Amino acid sequence: MLPHVKMVFMEKPSAEKATEEKIKEIIDSLQCVLTKHDSCAELIEFKDNTAVIFCGGLCKNCDNRCIEEAIKGRFPDLEVIIS
Repeated sequence: MLPHVKMVFMEKPSAEKATEEKIKEIIDSLQCVLTKHDSCAELIEFKDNTAVIFCGGLCKNCDNRCIEEAIKGRFPDLEVIIS
């Protein structure tokens, strides 16, 4: 057995956490468009100025890139990866 170990989780810096929350808000604001196109999107990871977004449904392969453009409109220096 392992000796008693205390797990410590590192909190994200407040600016990074605020950016992550804003990205989630942007995705939420697109829900009417996503729903209309039988699609969904969710922030999977935000780290080192990169947002990884899961996109399912028809919007995944769409050339409009509205999810990426909405996020980059608020955070132009952010790298957005749609998976």
